[in-house]
Amino acid sequence: MNESALKLQCPYQADRTVSRQSLKKVSIKGYYTMRVLHKIGFVILVIAVVIGSIATYAPALFFKIPNVGFILWAMTGGAMPPFIITGPFDSGNNDWLKDGDVVVSAAAKSGTTWMLFCSHQIRTKGNDEKHPFADVSLSTPWPEFIQTPGESWETHQREKMNTTILPDGTSLKDYWDHKDYPFRIFKSHNHPDQFGDLIGNGGKGKKIKFLAMARNGLDQVASMTPFFNGHIDEFRTLWGGFPPLTTWRTTREDAAERMEELKPGGLLANLSFPYVNKWWKVKDDENVLLIHYADAKADLSGTVSKLAEFYSVELTTKEHTDIVEKCGLKYMKRHEHMFRYTLPLNTDFKASIMKTGSMIRKGENGDGKDLFTDEQKETWRLLEEELYGDDPRKLEWARHGNKL
Repeated sequence: MNESALKLQCPYQADRTVSRQSLKKVSIKGYYTMRVLHKIGFVILVIAVVIGSIATYAPALFFKIPNVGFILWAMTGGAMPPFIITGPFDSGNNDWLKDGDVVVSAAAKSGTTWMLFCSHQIRTKGNDEKHPFADVSLSTPWPEFIQTPGESWETHQREKMNTTILPDGTSLKDYWDHKDYPFRIFKSHNHPDQFGDLIGNGGKGKKIKFLAMARNGLDQVASMTPFFNGHIDEFRTLWGGFPPLTTWRTTREDAAERMEELKPGGLLANLSFPYVNKWWKVKDDENVLLIHYADAKADLSGTVSKLAEFYSVELTTKEHTDIVEKCGLKYMKRHEHMFRYTLPLNTDFKASIMKTGSMIRKGENGDGKDLFTDEQKETWRLLEEELYGDDPRKLEWARHGNKL
């Protein structure tokens, strides 16, 4: 039988041959695809195991990864911001505090550095010659600020606070614990319940005074927007890319991102609404002074008087006048080098962590009004009503101040 006859008798033979060849090609392709997928799956598994092991045994290694290390830190349960811990003031760790100590625990980007400096001026009665304010990190330290990834308060920083010798040969302790100071001053952003047994103890225990200050929520977000980009690159490298650099975005886009982070459930949610709610509950405690940023801006002289009374410091008219001037924007701007924060407990880090011009800003009341859309402002307004609405007075105060 010739070939033509064969084709006539078996018209589908050629198609069957092609189908077998196609099936064979598909099978080979599928086999190699499965092998690739298995390899990818194995690599993912290995990466997951490595990440899990690092998170369990050496989480600080995440910060060695440029730009994204802090993301892995946060994804595996690390606290944010990564350089802030609560240990120093816990009930089991706060034996280093003593009667009369002052903790300035303002909300983030709500005038903390401002109030630290005003408090220092009051305790020295404005005498800069006898008690110079060398740097905010030296004279009014932040115990919860971990200055080297992987270290802790209990095992590293507590001892370093007392033993560190600065490059000029002076002792760090002499700046924050000077024998002539009527009280020591420490920075924090904590809520009352993060201070262990130091607040609301019914007169028992140490007599620590707490200055708390809140700010209009939109203004707080507006202030936090340029703050992230104000850190120097070396500090960002130290913490695996945090705070993230966002100079490629517009200011409005950046502000929208910060707003999302400060909303309930956001990455930095603990810095906003919970702060007001928790400090409001203890505002009548005799060792707590809760003030509002808007009130301090509107009446700096009255604020200095209120702080001096709270700290039990009597000021002459001249001392009061001098302190009000030094706590003003013009004076602090002229001496901005004192407020850029250093890392005295990290001997490998020599620079200030903030860029020139990034810390002392005008910070007007209402800065947030022009930065957000009407929809964003309405969303924030509704959140305030939901989270502060249990007390109309608190809601009004959180938004606008009004001296308590």
